[in-house]
Amino acid sequence: MPIRIPTKRDVDEAAVRLAPWLRRTPTIRIQGPGAREIVVKLEGLQRSGSFKMRGALNKVMLLGDAASGGVVTASGGNHGLGVAWAGLLLGVPCHVYVPSSCPDIKQDALAAANATVTVVPGHYPDAELSARAHARARGIPYVHAYDDADVIAGQGTCVLELCEDAPDVQTVVVAIGGGGLAAGTVLGAGGRRVVGVEPFGAPTMHAALRAGGPMTLDHIESIAADSLGAGRVGDTTFALCREGLDRVELVDDHAIMEARRWLWTQLRIAVEPGAAAPFAALARGMLDHDPGPVGIILSGANTDPITLG
Repeated sequence: MPIRIPTKRDVDEAAVRLAPWLRRTPTIRIQGPGAREIVVKLEGLQRSGSFKMRGALNKVMLLGDAASGGVVTASGGNHGLGVAWAGLLLGVPCHVYVPSSCPDIKQDALAAANATVTVVPGHYPDAELSARAHARARGIPYVHAYDDADVIAGQGTCVLELCEDAPDVQTVVVAIGGGGLAAGTVLGAGGRRVVGVEPFGAPTMHAALRAGGPMTLDHIESIAADSLGAGRVGDTTFALCREGLDRVELVDDHAIMEARRWLWTQLRIAVEPGAAAPFAALARGMLDHDPGPVGIILSGANTDPITLG
């Protein structure tokens, strides 16, 4: 069955559909790390703590009556929270399968959002297998975390807002797990340069672009694996990123943790390791030759501040 590739029109329509339900998260201008001017969209202030609510809500709204009996998904945490919030707002039951690597703070937040949570030993791909089996057995929709046209369109609304608030931005930098945000950013960035960032221990899009197609990683090991450890990018996200990404940069866990501490000490912003990946690339000089100002979608606030030390 051919995959459906979303368009800029899908993103524009999603923006109108979602506007009454979302927080329009603010943008701020900062200097550094380094001497470059950066425009940061504080998407961690979104209701679910990350951009994931955008795609999840767009998908569940478009499912309409098909979702009345509930939906199921697999998630490292943030997508599940997005689906759970969509369920809360729309009155749709939500069952979330998470890998055992999902932090307790995210599991607790899922339960607080009235999601039914099942923990599966292993990583995200293991949770996805169990979630899909549940969806088939119950005959209810499975909401994919990233490889879905409606989810991608919803994620693209994030960069639309960034570019409306800061039209002078010339390069947009996003962290990549399964590629949903990156694909949405490609659609919504209005032709601006888009650069992806991944951990060395979870280079899903980097490996796919090098291989010429999505491939499953044999091993995932990164401090950011709970949010950037999909293990395989989607066919839809790959198709969009292959055409629209300028490149993917890789950063190590030490750089990610340094960037995370910088965000806390300099801006008093507490983020998950995965959210700090774009700042790690910036601090290591990987964006020095890209046109600026550089826009960064800073997303992922579901973390325990005690770990910032």
